Amino acid sequence: MATSQRWCLLLMVLLVGLFNSEDVRAAVTDKPPFYQINYQGKTAYLLGSIHVGREDFYPMAPQIEAVFAKAGALVVEVDVTQADAVNLIRRYGLTSLQQDEATTQRMASFCQANEATCSALKPYAPWMQAMQLGVMRFDALGYQAQWGVEQILTQKNGQRPVIELESGEFQFELMASFDPQVQWEMVFEAIDAPDEEMLALITAWRTGDETAIDQLMVGQMQQGDDTHLIDKMLWQRNQAMSRKIADLMTQDTTPAPLFIVVGAGHVVGDKSIGAIMQQQFKAKLQNCWQQACD
Repeated sequence: MATSQRWCLLLMVLLVGLFNSEDVRAAVTDKPPFYQINYQGKTAYLLGSIHVGREDFYPMAPQIEAVFAKAGALVVEVDVTQADAVNLIRRYGLTSLQQDEATTQRMASFCQANEATCSALKPYAPWMQAMQLGVMRFDALGYQAQWGVEQILTQKNGQRPVIELESGEFQFELMASFDPQVQWEMVFEAIDAPDEEMLALITAWRTGDETAIDQLMVGQMQQGDDTHLIDKMLWQRNQAMSRKIADLMTQDTTPAPLFIVVGAGHVVGDKSIGAIMQQQFKAKLQNCWQQACD
């Protein structure tokens, strides 16, 4: 299970919307990570999302749909409708990184049976190849980026403001900053990840099993040499996004209440956005499934 955790992390905390089977329960019974935050007299709602999905994810549970309907603004990691994806890919995604002999051999073996895929991905940096391979793998299992939670909520948002916690350029620059070895490992993990592990991630999100989400994404990596990766991709960003949320909630001009949707990896574990809001900002955090949101 640990072999594909870097890749699970990539898919669960970065937006795949910038790049254009098993039994499941009806979406109205889903219980993805969902919280109410009370801070400085203001209220916000925090939903942990998954960036791929399918049509039967929607409508979401009544608690989520009701809160979203009354929200004053939608807060997302990146507003994909405003991101200049073409220029971002040109700037950060077309970098050719050197392969060592072992990497060259592994890619050659994969490409023998996947010539068309390799030909299409060849111009891109390894991190982008890993992202695209992940999208393709999930698509084969029946889950597409077009049904990702951010995509659907942004479409349903209407004329309400959309506020970014980060930017598309920040996310692209972050991924491009990893050394070649890390990026190529992401590629191989995207290739090798078992279908059942990918589906386990979906099931954990739909059932609100935060322990399983945390374990699938970062569990064993925390005891290995990959802590720096988790720190850069997840924990440092949680700190920055928490500060942005706290700042938004103290501004009189911020539409209220805020409906915040970020990758599920940002809302699980003891270094999550909710944990930081409680510990550093003394906000009150309420699990909306254990106690009904206001």
